[in-house]
Amino acid sequence: MLAYPEIVRMVGLVALILVLVGVPVAHSQEGIYQGVSPGGGNPPPKVESIPKGKAMVTWSGFQMLEGGGSRFFIQTTRPVKIETKKSRGRFVLVLKNTRVHLKNNTRPLETEFFDTPVSRATVQRRGRGNAAMVFEMREDVTPTVTREKGKDGYAYILVDFKPTAAQTDLSKPGTPE
Repeated sequence: MLAYPEIVRMVGLVALILVLVGVPVAHSQEGIYQGVSPGGGNPPPKVESIPKGKAMVTWSGFQMLEGGGSRFFIQTTRPVKIETKKSRGRFVLVLKNTRVHLKNNTRPLETEFFDTPVSRATVQRRGRGNAAMVFEMREDVTPTVTREKGKDGYAYILVDFKPTAAQTDLSKPGTPE
């Protein structure tokens, strides 16, 4: 028999998989809500309670990219200053003078069952007024970090990882699938 925390974790993983493959997971009076994605049109939850003028993390997410590779992203209310730190088994993206809007945004993105060098990424509150996305790494790689302004008016920080060694090997001719 599974313990309660294991059941909660499994339900969370199933929900994440459903979102990533495009299955709607929630309904509202306005229709089907599929979460936030860069370039998408969905606003973050409880948008009416976001403090005006403050730099806030309003969403974090994960996507597998066409052609291999993976992307983690953070949606913020406006562009923010960032710093990166790398250590053994960890990559940290610090968002300066940025707060986390909802506690729900600090839930981990569990990616251990996806072909990505990251097993988990979590947005955390850091010290006075900073936030960070902490990546627990399975491979010693450094991502590419870029920014973009969304059509929705929010700012996005994109953290892209190249295809893993396994993905690269499968793309070579003569490699068994």
